[in-house]
Amino acid sequence: MILVITAASLSTSAFTAASVDRSANIDVVADQNGLLALTDGTSGPLVYYNDEQLAIDFAQGTATGANVDAEFVLGDANDSKDEHAFTVTNNDGEAHDVSVQYVATQTDSNDDDNVEFVVFDADGDAVATLSEETDAQSFSAGAGETFYVVVTVDTGHGVSEVLGSGDDLSGTLSFTVDDNAA
Repeated sequence: MILVITAASLSTSAFTAASVDRSANIDVVADQNGLLALTDGTSGPLVYYNDEQLAIDFAQGTATGANVDAEFVLGDANDSKDEHAFTVTNNDGEAHDVSVQYVATQTDSNDDDNVEFVVFDADGDAVATLSEETDAQSFSAGAGETFYVVVTVDTGHGVSEVLGSGDDLSGTLSFTVDDNAA
């Protein structure tokens, strides 16, 4: 009689190397075509594109800035859908919370809201109001939803204390998108 013993070896195998390639489509586009589109409105040459980025500039033509004791309104708060400085559109396929903030480059000589941005929805309701004196404001933007922004620069003619010719209201308008919106 012959006895044959066969040993079976069972083991687990693991990757020692792997390579997986995926494609990505990340075109860089001008502001008006981006996921969060910023589109020039109806304010003439004060709001325009500078190297494909939306810009607001009161030094147009031979001007060097905004007048002392004056108020400039870019758009119309009573008809923001037809008269606005610029629009903000969520071109993504899902909703997002959008936070917006204006930070002045320098401190001006008063605590008034000299540069004010009011964001309106399609129904004409204000969803955010911010200035160089306020913290960031947020609003929810549905997929494809457009918002209309009216800008007021008040150097002392409206509700603000009169600024001097040495004051500078320049700054940075920042938009931050939160992908955790419901």
